[in-house]
Amino acid sequence: MTNYSKWDKFAADLASDTDGEEEQELHDFTHQRSRYIHIPPRDFTRKPQLCKLLEEDASFEPPSSAAAGVCTESGEEPEPAVARVLKKYGWSSVGSQFIPGYGAGSQGDDLWRVYFDDNFLSTQKTPNAGARALLGFESRGSFVVACLDRKSGENRPISRKEVADLIMRRQQGGDAEKINMEMEAQRERMKAFESLGAETVELKAPDS
Repeated sequence: MTNYSKWDKFAADLASDTDGEEEQELHDFTHQRSRYIHIPPRDFTRKPQLCKLLEEDASFEPPSSAAAGVCTESGEEPEPAVARVLKKYGWSSVGSQFIPGYGAGSQGDDLWRVYFDDNFLSTQKTPNAGARALLGFESRGSFVVACLDRKSGENRPISRKEVADLIMRRQQGGDAEKINMEMEAQRERMKAFESLGAETVELKAPDS
């Protein structure tokens, strides 16, 4: 007769050993040394592999404004920080957005944001699985992630493990509740806005 209790204990011990080995393997990636971490467009299956792919970018500087990240055709030179980013990552311009569930309307002090080529669907070719997990839609090319501290108003130092934890958790649907709560808060703000007599406009793409 099979002793299921024995096999359950064996499976639990094996899982515990595996988790312990992974935590030990990830220890070197827990240091918070940089405010910006590059997510390259490469595939991964396990968290240790993802941590090795992620790259700290101490030289990254976001645009001073949304307009500063957009390159025009007028021959105007972008600000030096933007020019360096465009050259390093092969971007056409610099866009950014908060990760769903971690925006200004979310709970908690960590507001996670990604920077990317603002035209990545047309200018970039290589899919980025990590960025797709964070944003929930097709993402291409290099992405850079940062974490804005709500209390200080500045991007705080982050670790590669923090970013990997976030990516893997979202791949597994772990942030669904946070996203729903943020969306509900946005709907409530919109209702309050409309109650003041303001009109909302739905933007639609032109017919092709």
